[in-house]
Amino acid sequence: MEPMKIYRHLLILAAMVVYLILFSSPAQAQTGISFESFETENDFPRSLTFKTVVTSDADIVNATLVFHLRNEFSSNSITRIDLDFEPGRRVELSHTWDTGAGTIPGAAIIHYWEVTDADGHQLRSHEMTVRYEDTRFDWQVRENEAIAVWWHDRRESFGENVFEIAQQAVADQRQRFQADLDFQMRIMIYNNFDEFAEWNGVTSEFIGGQAFPNQGITAQIVSAYGSQEQWLNDVVPHEISHLYFAQVTFHRRSEPPTWLNEGLAQFNEFGSQDRALQTAVNAAESGDLISLSLLETGFGYFNESRTRLAYAEAVSAVTYLVETYGDDGLAALLAAYREGQTTKEAFPSALGVALGDFEAGWAGWLGLDAAAYATPTRWALPTFRPSPTPFVPGASSTGTPTSPANGTAVSPTTTITPKTAVPGGTAVAQTNPANTPRPPSPTAQPDLPAIPAAFLTVLSAILVLGCCVAILILGGVLWGLSRRSS
Repeated sequence: MEPMKIYRHLLILAAMVVYLILFSSPAQAQTGISFESFETENDFPRSLTFKTVVTSDADIVNATLVFHLRNEFSSNSITRIDLDFEPGRRVELSHTWDTGAGTIPGAAIIHYWEVTDADGHQLRSHEMTVRYEDTRFDWQVRENEAIAVWWHDRRESFGENVFEIAQQAVADQRQRFQADLDFQMRIMIYNNFDEFAEWNGVTSEFIGGQAFPNQGITAQIVSAYGSQEQWLNDVVPHEISHLYFAQVTFHRRSEPPTWLNEGLAQFNEFGSQDRALQTAVNAAESGDLISLSLLETGFGYFNESRTRLAYAEAVSAVTYLVETYGDDGLAALLAAYREGQTTKEAFPSALGVALGDFEAGWAGWLGLDAAAYATPTRWALPTFRPSPTPFVPGASSTGTPTSPANGTAVSPTTTITPKTAVPGGTAVAQTNPANTPRPPSPTAQPDLPAIPAAFLTVLSAILVLGCCVAILILGGVLWGLSRRSS
């Protein structure tokens, strides 16, 4: 082999040696910290407990659990828990998250562990996801890539019916919103108000359904008694609409009005809205119409009649919007919010009219004189975010209420999210990364003297320097040989 070729091969070999020395970090290779197992214990809806077992060559002195809900939209609200424990070379760590009332069945919780030993070595586990499932019932599931319907203690035909309604709603709304959801939606069906209220924390039986857009989950109460079909045809498309609305309007700076969100959800229901539209007309005639500006941030729950009026006005305003500006106008308005525009900016940008002019046009459409509409409303409303679907006994449906439909971000420090279905179970366990068997506890071995990190660093530097010098000497020799031969 020619000297220059030998020289090139040696250079490549030396470069590989230098790379291995420089990028095989002694701090990582010599930490001695390892995780034996990971586990979660589910006591839905009261608590979720995270557990792990960690070993190290030196005493483990610090440990932190980090977790947050997986949000499809908005930023994550991260919780860090510094754990109290007795330092040791093998420690069992755990933290119980007291979820209390106001949980979300099925939401995913992402978590990981960080530990530090007495020698200053640190190790972070891989991220894990657990779903905080409602384990009180033996769930049945019917699903495809876009939809998962969960129900319990009812015939399979019931779940199939809900699934077909959801499929039709997705097909219709995919066209209206001009978008596909970026995630599989989960539709949870509860059989009575008590099943729902235990985890949701609500006290008003006026609630009929709720969506959690950040988690891609809806929950509905569908009674096993009375007529179910019309209620399902209303509430399932309604809650699906909230998921679409959240995705197609999401921007960190924009905040679409509640009346637009709730009005569009009703507009997407399969049932007739004639009764709600007439309610809005009657309010206009009697001078009881609530200004849309007072329905931007919530409807309030002080009395049933006012809440019903707020919903009626919302769907009437959306109906007026679509009839006047068309589907293209609606799509342009939603797109304006997604671009980060405020309501004050979005209406002129998308529809060519200020919000006040839009309201005046809507009031005139209802038959109200513009001067009368300008008078203040006699009701002051609180500022709640997207409200749940109302269940109105004796209205167009006779079902029971459904789960929360709010699109507000949920902070792990205040509420918990549900897990994926594990029928009837009370604990959900995770093993090492890909469900590999847990290794047995290590057998005690004699302690070996620890190699100081400073010594390893100096040794690495000497080896790198030696390699460089050897390459220079060998290169000079080969260069001289090649000169003689030439």
